[in-house]
Amino acid sequence: MKFIKIFLCYFPCLIANANQKIIINDIQWPPYFMINAEQEGAGLGKDIINLCVQRGGYQVEYHELPIKRTHHFMEVGEVDITVYSYKEKRKEILYYGKEALFNSEYGFMVRRNSDIKIDKLADLEPYVIGHLAGLSYTPELKKIINDKDEIGEVVTGYSLKAMFSQLLAKTPRFEIMADSKITFHWQAKKLGVADKIKVLDYNIKNKAYYITVSKRSKNIKNPKDFLNKIDICLRDIKQSGEFKAILARYGIY
Repeated sequence: MKFIKIFLCYFPCLIANANQKIIINDIQWPPYFMINAEQEGAGLGKDIINLCVQRGGYQVEYHELPIKRTHHFMEVGEVDITVYSYKEKRKEILYYGKEALFNSEYGFMVRRNSDIKIDKLADLEPYVIGHLAGLSYTPELKKIINDKDEIGEVVTGYSLKAMFSQLLAKTPRFEIMADSKITFHWQAKKLGVADKIKVLDYNIKNKAYYITVSKRSKNIKNPKDFLNKIDICLRDIKQSGEFKAILARYGIY
């Protein structure tokens, strides 16, 4: 009888969750998140999220929203979950999972024939920097970009494809830009310009990214329980080899 009670309690709860959609913002950040890229895949971040969220009995609904407004959407609960690197201040409006969804190493890209060498951030001083709108930086790099922006030495773009075009133009609009090293390599290969750019060895930072839940989520009634289940799923797929298989689909080994 006890088993039957547990089963009856679990089964309707799972069905209720299965009918419950949770909203996440959809962004273009290859190869982690990709929009309308059926041949290339949805992105390794999306694949992992879809797997673990669906195993928890929920459905994921992606809404294409401006990346610069993500903080606001999470603050008001317009989206239920998003993926963030850790910042203490963000905990005012959201809950963090404990298990990293993925890690990303950030660095600089220049033209293949460039003689630019970066050993420390201060070495950026002579150069015009390309800035992809919505991209977050370390405090040190952010200050450099803000200071250079005030004197007209920052060029802002709104898509990575456009930034590549501006860097590789006959008269480049900027000389160097920062982003995920994997993203640079992925985009260069997709555009057929891998032989025209180089990613410098200098490592700005290795960031871990986590699934987070808005404290004002309308669709996740128990955020901490939800994140605990996601953490368990992430640990399970890392141990089972499923995680590595997803990375391998995007050329990451």
